[in-house]
Amino acid sequence: MLETIKITNLALISKSQVDFGSGFNVLTGETGAGKSLLVDALLFLNGSRADKTLIKTGCDFARVEGVFDVDTNNSKLNDILSSVGIENEGTLLISRYFSLSGKNECRINGEIITLNILRKVTSEIIDIFGQNDSMALLDPNNHLKIIDDLIADKLSPHKDELATKLSELHRINSDISSLGGIDKDRENNIRLLEFQIKEIEDADLKENEEDELKSKIKIMENSEKIYSSLSETVEVLDGEYSISNMLKTAINSLNTAINFDDTLSNEKDRLYSCKYEIEDIVSNISDKQNQIHYDERELDQLNDRLTYIKDLERKYGNTIADVLESKNKFEDRLNILVNADEELQRLTLNKSHLLDEIVAICKTLQNIRKIEVVDFKKSIETELKKLGMKNAQVDVEFKNEINKDNIEKIVNSDGADSIEYLFSANLGFEPRPLSKIISGGEMSRFMLAMKSIASSKSSKTCIFDEIDTGIGGEIGNAIGEKICEISRNCQVICITHLAQIACFGDNNYKIAKFDENDNTITTVTLLDDKAKVTEIARMLGNSQSESSLKLSQDMLDSARVFKSKQN
Repeated sequence: MLETIKITNLALISKSQVDFGSGFNVLTGETGAGKSLLVDALLFLNGSRADKTLIKTGCDFARVEGVFDVDTNNSKLNDILSSVGIENEGTLLISRYFSLSGKNECRINGEIITLNILRKVTSEIIDIFGQNDSMALLDPNNHLKIIDDLIADKLSPHKDELATKLSELHRINSDISSLGGIDKDRENNIRLLEFQIKEIEDADLKENEEDELKSKIKIMENSEKIYSSLSETVEVLDGEYSISNMLKTAINSLNTAINFDDTLSNEKDRLYSCKYEIEDIVSNISDKQNQIHYDERELDQLNDRLTYIKDLERKYGNTIADVLESKNKFEDRLNILVNADEELQRLTLNKSHLLDEIVAICKTLQNIRKIEVVDFKKSIETELKKLGMKNAQVDVEFKNEINKDNIEKIVNSDGADSIEYLFSANLGFEPRPLSKIISGGEMSRFMLAMKSIASSKSSKTCIFDEIDTGIGGEIGNAIGEKICEISRNCQVICITHLAQIACFGDNNYKIAKFDENDNTITTVTLLDDKAKVTEIARMLGNSQSESSLKLSQDMLDSARVFKSKQN
């Protein structure tokens, strides 16, 4: 149960601490006082998406802390806590902090945890029911889970076995896929590989061909500039006023000096080396000039070849080396596919046997559900009658026919069933899909009836957020009695606008809003017996009227008698 919740800087609440008791906790208040803020705080603590608008204006952060008394024998909860190194000692302090900067910090017993772990833990200790949950009940995709949660102990062994078989099926399908699949799939894969290999072979790629092509294209596209530049170079090195002629003059002049000083011979040799080197450079440049040409047709062929190689690289790799490596892999895979008949036959046979087993498990799950649904329908109808719907009829439609041909398409970890709730509130009308005919008030009672059935198997704190919308009068009293019954099995926190429900509270809290220092502030106050009478009279229409106060006291006395019979 939730013992204490402490709220800091959340919406209109600056700082508030509420200590809840066991049994039936009721929260009431004027419209707009902020009754749903407590639910917002619990949703925030439950791991719902945080929004900066939740932070009180003028503050930098919001924080919600909850102290929970939990069952130390809850194996699922213990497994979750153990996964993050936390021991279940019977008390959990859960906190969540969120700042304007976007910092989101979650803790359990002081240990930092992820938001995902927070959600898993709180889902084991809190159930929140509001109008959104009523809408979720209209979606047939949620119907199977509701029944499965009620009979989880009977389904669990078969679901565990199914999970093992599905894992094995996934492995076999993966192995079959690695061998190209079965029949036409395999033939198509073989043809594709043969095409890919031939396409790469026909390309006759060379390792450095792409770089060579780019170089040739670049030269040809700039041939005129290159030829002009080389001509200028040759002219400078070997023209009329070139470096070569200057070197010849220098050598001749140095010969004259050597006639008188033979120690200059080494310098003459070096000048000759320069002369020969320049002559060799000029020769090489001239040869290069003779090779330079521009051929538009050849340039087009070079560009086409480069484009072709690029296309292959886009399909098979980033480089020619990658493309050639892909060809080797295709050849290896083709060899496996061509010679995989025996292995495929073995896998196909194993898969066939496995599908038979999966079908059998799914049919077992379906049979269990169909047997349990009989009691489920009776129980729901019984609860609905207590809630003023004496002619209510409930049915459950099983939509899927389970067989070997369709099992792979419809099976999941819960089996292969798809169900939908059917409902009729009136005598003489056949039950129809819930989403098509049920009203808002009927939906609230339908959900309450299901929670009543589930509460006997759950120790979670149950929060009802104004599920009495659209309800009043005697039906409101019936709902109050039903929530009171639920609270005998688990803690209930209920936000209501109906006096008929509030009078059943074991602990009544009033939520009030007032202005202080140019700020709007919301407070939560535990009511004593006298204040409880006044608050219920207010809900009846006039807290100052003697008749309203007397009626309020009468309702509280009547509720007290009802509760005494429940104990």
